[in-house]
Amino acid sequence: MADIQTLLLELHCEEIPARFLKPLCRDFEMAFLEFAKEQRLGSPTVIGIYSPRKLAWRIQGLSVAQSDISETQVGPPQRMCVDEAGNPTIQGQKFAEKWGVEFSEIKFEQLAGKKEPCAVVEICRPGRPTVEILSTALPMLVSGLHVPKAMRWGTSTYEFVRPIRSILCIFGSEIISFTIDGVESGNTTWGHRLYHREQPDPLIVDSPENYETILEKGEIIASFDKRRQMIYDQLSARAKEISGRLVPDPDLLDTLALIVEWPTILPGAFPDEFLELPKEVLVTSLKEHQKAFCIEKPDGTGLLPCFLTIANRKDDPMGFVVAGNEWVLKARLYDASFFFAEDRRNRLSSLAPKLASLTFHRELGSYAEKTLRISAIATTLAEQLGVNADLAKAVAEVCKADLVTLMVGEFPELQGIMGGYYLGLEGADESISMAVREHYQPLSAETPIPSTDLGAILAISDKLDTLAGCFAIGMIPTGSKDPLALRRAGMGIVRMVWEKGLNISISVLINMGWDAVAGRAKSSAEETKKALLAFFRDRVAYQLELAGIPSTVKNSALAVGWDDLMDLKSRCTALSAFAEDQRFASLSVSAKRISNILKDENPAEKFDAGLLEQAEEKTLNAHLGLITATGDYNSMLIALADLAKPLEDFFNAVMVKCENAELRHARLSLLHCLRMAFIKIADFGLWQ
Repeated sequence: MADIQTLLLELHCEEIPARFLKPLCRDFEMAFLEFAKEQRLGSPTVIGIYSPRKLAWRIQGLSVAQSDISETQVGPPQRMCVDEAGNPTIQGQKFAEKWGVEFSEIKFEQLAGKKEPCAVVEICRPGRPTVEILSTALPMLVSGLHVPKAMRWGTSTYEFVRPIRSILCIFGSEIISFTIDGVESGNTTWGHRLYHREQPDPLIVDSPENYETILEKGEIIASFDKRRQMIYDQLSARAKEISGRLVPDPDLLDTLALIVEWPTILPGAFPDEFLELPKEVLVTSLKEHQKAFCIEKPDGTGLLPCFLTIANRKDDPMGFVVAGNEWVLKARLYDASFFFAEDRRNRLSSLAPKLASLTFHRELGSYAEKTLRISAIATTLAEQLGVNADLAKAVAEVCKADLVTLMVGEFPELQGIMGGYYLGLEGADESISMAVREHYQPLSAETPIPSTDLGAILAISDKLDTLAGCFAIGMIPTGSKDPLALRRAGMGIVRMVWEKGLNISISVLINMGWDAVAGRAKSSAEETKKALLAFFRDRVAYQLELAGIPSTVKNSALAVGWDDLMDLKSRCTALSAFAEDQRFASLSVSAKRISNILKDENPAEKFDAGLLEQAEEKTLNAHLGLITATGDYNSMLIALADLAKPLEDFFNAVMVKCENAELRHARLSLLHCLRMAFIKIADFGLWQ
């Protein structure tokens, strides 16, 4: 028999909500790996497999039995176990009996911590068969899964994400027998519901390796990745057939792969008149109401009056699914057309007063108050950056007005986008409509930032108001708790300043934010600003990681200053070119040595170089002049790299803390000036 085997466990349930599938698979994987480690069952790998009605795990490399355990048991001293003639005493025999060995197997050894030789016996505990362990453990592991919204059914008291209808569990070809909520495990499973209308018998799985193949015969694609790729390929092919291309939506693609077992793409059409709606409205409506993809012209200039959706079956022979999709979608698009027409009856600016009845946060006031704060921040920020402040103020005053439109009420994800559209239709300058359209960006660390400076100013002002306001009332994100996505907002601000090269420091932005929210604050200005600085430092550190800055460069550059992101970016760019230069490793050692020497000393920033006596210290002073004379970071780093050898020679030849007080002071001051030159660019003591 092989020493390792593969386990397959499948829970066949009623339809499981899509959002629970992956987390449940991951939770079981982590729990099983911990269990396998505790039970000495080898080092298995777990492959999670999930579809709308199935949670399954193929666990490879699982030992067929626990590994044996050898234990050393220590007994009484030798003098108590054997008599003078060398025969076992009663105490010695009882020790042997206790551990189930012959007395002859007992050894007498002088152990550490013992004053005399003692009885010692090696006990080997054979491991239990894995099958025996799993039959008890698997029901407990399944019951231990965290289900956010568990349910019970019938008269059962068992809670799970959905009713379990069958359990498949085989170890190699052997069935692992157990019961969960009255359902017994076996070696069978069920395919697609429509498949079993013609094939009433369950599917027999003879091997864990054949699981997906057998399910495919039952018209279920078990692998999420395979379903997703199949859906994408079919969508792309059908879009090409109708002389168009798919409007990409990775999130929708994931959703479709989670809600079908056997994907089949179905086309649909809608009246041309709906093409007058903004593209985003059509795309969002199709996605939200029918989980459907829009098709655009090959050149991307507009949408086609058709869509592609998915069915969880092989075909639609009577056309009922397509007809139903088109009927529902047509009704939804009529609603959208009505919303669009009604919203355009009023200018966007005339809707702004309605924001007073829309609460942003109970302690930070309404969206009307938030708009006033954004306007104040945007005006000041525009002045700092040399952008038209009056224009920034005007844009800020209408940026939230679309929140009270009918369209955004129906589709909240279109906030900002609809405001930009409505302003454009009113004849507003493109820069204004674009700024409003983009001011919620970036939506994540991977999505684009606003394309215009005005859009960036508006986006920074909006996010800064949220951050400063929340910190001022004590709503600071902790651990996994971040209900208002403050970390994302902070990261967005850092990205915009970094990527656009905005000449403004983080501390200045924090001051602007505080000035706007001070009237609502519960914390002091000092406390709020300190917390915001710590918060932004973490975001800046992450930005350096996103930018691909080596950790050595990141840590040493951050240590001497990060508030001015443009300066930090210049330093990191220059330092990265020297990240592998071995001279900087030597410089790191010298930097630490300088810090140790100057500890508790009081050197001056100027000294009489004429006091220096030895050639090594004069050479070092000359290099200091080269460093301080440079005007850019690249030149400074070249000079610093050339400093490594003179510094090493200096420490090998010069006694810094000599008896001559004037000379000692000059040498200490020389090292102090060198350290000040170092920290203009990085803390080389952290260069590792």
